Amino acid sequence: MKTNDLITLLAQDAPVVVSLNQALVHAAIAATLIAGVAFFSFIGLRSDIGTALESGRFLFKFVFTIALAASAGTVLFRIGKPGVSVRTWAMGLFLPVALIAGAAMFELTVLPGSSWEAHMVGHNARLCLTIIPSLSIAPLACFLYAMRCGAPQHPALAGAVAGLAAAGIAGTFYAANCDDDSPLFVMLWYPIAIAAVAVVGALVGRYVLRW
Repeated sequence: MKTNDLITLLAQDAPVVVSLNQALVHAAIAATLIAGVAFFSFIGLRSDIGTALESGRFLFKFVFTIALAASAGTVLFRIGKPGVSVRTWAMGLFLPVALIAGAAMFELTVLPGSSWEAHMVGHNARLCLTIIPSLSIAPLACFLYAMRCGAPQHPALAGAVAGLAAAGIAGTFYAANCDDDSPLFVMLWYPIAIAAVAVVGALVGRYVLRW
């Protein structure tokens, strides 16, 4: 048998390997769909959604959560590839931080000091700390599974970034239910819930993403 014929036969028998990029695209679609189905099945939109859509404070929550999901997702596409620098792209993770910090500072300037605590504490802290992590479970699993198609040099860090992306998706859905629209509330409670998911992602990723 000629060498070229042998190579052709081996190529035909070789299993199809899904690239990391393809796996992450599929994971992102699946994560969004699963989180969406869970949200609309068990939680749902807030009762005054029509009025809320006219509020800039309500809409800003989505700017924050989508910026988080997008920036973390961008890093995720690179962190699973050995030798590929993520430092420049990781700077994008500061965008959602800057957005919510800026919005909170602006609100502090327009609200009387006596109302700051009430706006920060809000009414739905417990729901926020429960729903965002709960909605993040399936997206995090999707991203960690997809990351196994890559070879991250720092599995725990890759898992943490997967957690941030998952929490960004979950937070986007939760924002449509939460009736605490104050940036002060978002700045306090959303990051706590998001950080919890990132920690879980780091702990799980440390083991499942090792190679």
